[in-house]
Amino acid sequence: MNSLFNFMKDSLPRYTLKQPSTKKTISFRPFTVKEEKMLLIGNQTGSNADFLTTIGKLIENCFDYTGDVKQLPMFDIEYFFLKLRAKSVAEITTPTIVCPETQEKIKLEINLDELEPTYNQEHKTEIKLANNILVKMKYPTLADFIETENFDYYDLIINCIKEIQTPNDVIDVSLVSKNTVQEFIDLLTKEQFLKLTDFIKTMPRIEFKAKYKTSDGKEREIAIKGIKDFFL
Repeated sequence: MNSLFNFMKDSLPRYTLKQPSTKKTISFRPFTVKEEKMLLIGNQTGSNADFLTTIGKLIENCFDYTGDVKQLPMFDIEYFFLKLRAKSVAEITTPTIVCPETQEKIKLEINLDELEPTYNQEHKTEIKLANNILVKMKYPTLADFIETENFDYYDLIINCIKEIQTPNDVIDVSLVSKNTVQEFIDLLTKEQFLKLTDFIKTMPRIEFKAKYKTSDGKEREIAIKGIKDFFL
């Protein structure tokens, strides 16, 4: 039987894609019935952390990625999963959204194979908070989003600061405590803090702008983003 199982695993089709953050080509296989069941269970628990943990496990199983999947930027994770779902289940997904204006339920149709990361030209990874303070940022990872149960800019930014530069110091944040980073953020002005939140708001993302018509005859548009939004 082991030879049969190994034969079945080896016979699964292989696909490739380019990792958004590095542009490296990575191969992957579709997920199996057992792995799809794991995904359904992870989605039904109601816990966002459980769902994201399951997504990470699926990517770990199906992709030829040798690093720690939980340390991948979240937009890599979203892209990997949507392409994996397209090859494992179907390229077309039909999520139902509620129009924020009329409260109508609208069924959309999205081709997952056509989705590509959206890049904001105003996005910066180095942020000047003052004439003498420069902060270098890193992208929030899957682990960060698992840890932050409810989306919170404050908690994400604590995890995303990579380096702080002043005229006298270059501080590698990985070498200091999380409490120290929190104290630094607490001393910022609101304007300075908003500059850091702009890093999160403008970072690369997987987004689909859906156009639809409501019963009043008006053409409307809504942005679908985040893994769960594509499968509502």
